[in-house]
Amino acid sequence: MTTALNMRSIDTRIIRGGSSKGVYLDVRDLPPAGPERDAIVLRVFGSPDRRQIDGLGGADKLTSKVAVMGPPTRDDCHIDYFFGQVNTELPRVDWSSNCGNLSAGAALYGALTGAGRVVGDTAYVNVHQVNTGRRLVTTVPMKDGAPAVEGDFEIGGVPGSGPRIDVDFADFAGCALGGGLLPTGQPRDRFDVPGIGPLDVSVVDMANLLFFVRAEDIGMDPTASIWDMQADTALVARLEAVRKEVSAEIGFITGPEADETLRVSTNPLIFAVAPPTAYAANDGRPVAPGDHDIFARSLARFEFSKAYPGSGAAGTSVAVGVPGTLPHEAAAGLDTDSGAYTLRVGHPGGVLEVAAEVRPGDGGHDVRRALIGRTARLLMHGTAYYP
Repeated sequence: MTTALNMRSIDTRIIRGGSSKGVYLDVRDLPPAGPERDAIVLRVFGSPDRRQIDGLGGADKLTSKVAVMGPPTRDDCHIDYFFGQVNTELPRVDWSSNCGNLSAGAALYGALTGAGRVVGDTAYVNVHQVNTGRRLVTTVPMKDGAPAVEGDFEIGGVPGSGPRIDVDFADFAGCALGGGLLPTGQPRDRFDVPGIGPLDVSVVDMANLLFFVRAEDIGMDPTASIWDMQADTALVARLEAVRKEVSAEIGFITGPEADETLRVSTNPLIFAVAPPTAYAANDGRPVAPGDHDIFARSLARFEFSKAYPGSGAAGTSVAVGVPGTLPHEAAAGLDTDSGAYTLRVGHPGGVLEVAAEVRPGDGGHDVRRALIGRTARLLMHGTAYYP
C-alpha cells in the first residue's frame, strides 16, 4: 500500500531464529514470486549495499535473510515458509535453499499468528518449507496462550537463554536434487580439484546440498578463529574451488552461467570437518575436545558462517550416521551403531546438539530424525517503508 508519506509500506516482523535474524513478510502483502517481489525485498533490506544502510538488512550473511510466510499449501502443514537469502553486493535474492535457523523463527511465527495445534503448554506447528516442498515438524513452548518468552535453553552464538523450540528435519533427505541422501551413490568420492589435486569429498543431500572435506586436506588450522580463517584468502579460495569443481562434476551447475550461479546461490554449502579439538569460541570461551563429537566449519559464497547453519547441522548429524562418510570418520568416537544418537557439533559459536536417527532403508538410508533445539525471539512487529 502507499501511505501519506509518499512511500509504500508493508507489515513486517523481525525475528531472530537460532543464530540468524530475518525479516518475515506475509505472502498476501507481496506480488507473486518474480522480479517485482524481489525488487520490494531488496528495497526493504537496503540491498545491494554491504552495509545495507538504507534498509533493515543486518550487513551480514546471517542477518540478511527474508522469510515469506502464508497459509499452508500442503495439507499436512499449518503454515508456509519460503526462504530467501538477500545478497548484500548484488541485486539478487536467492530462493534456491533453506535456512535451518530461520526455520525456528518460522515455527515461532506460526505460534504467534495462531497456526498449529496447542496442547497444554506446547504448540505443534508443522511448517511447509516451500523452497524444498518438505515438512518441518516443530514444537513451540507456550504460556498463557502465547509463545513463552523465558527459558533456560542456550545455543552457541546467541547471548542469554530462551525457551527451547524443537525443529525436526527428518523429511529433508534428498530435498536439494530430488534423489537420495547420497547423490553420487557413494559415502565419499575422489575429485580432482584444480589447484589442489585429488581430494576426498562426501556429497550429502540433507536439508540443503552439502559437501564435506577434511580440514587437514585443505590446510585449515582448527585452532584459528573464524575471523582469521576468513582473512586467509588462500583457504577461502581452496574451499570455493572444491565447491565449484564438485558442483560441476555432479551436474549441479552447468553451462556458461555456472560461475554466476555459485556466486549468488547459497547452495551448496561446504564444510571442513575434523575430530574433536581444542579451540576458542567466538566469545573467547574454550571448547575442549571432550565437549564435542566433531569439529566443523561452514562456508558458502566465499564467506564462513560465524555460527553453524541449522540445515547444515541436520545434514552433518545424518552424515555421521552413514559409515564411510568423512563426517562419520571425523566423529569416530561417537557410537552410532544403534542408529539413534545425539551429535555435538563444535562450531565457531560453541557447541550445537542434534538428535538423529538413521536406519538402513530400501536401497539407501531411512532418516527418521534430525532434530535441532533452537531458540527464537520476536524482535519487532510494525510497518516497514520503502520508496
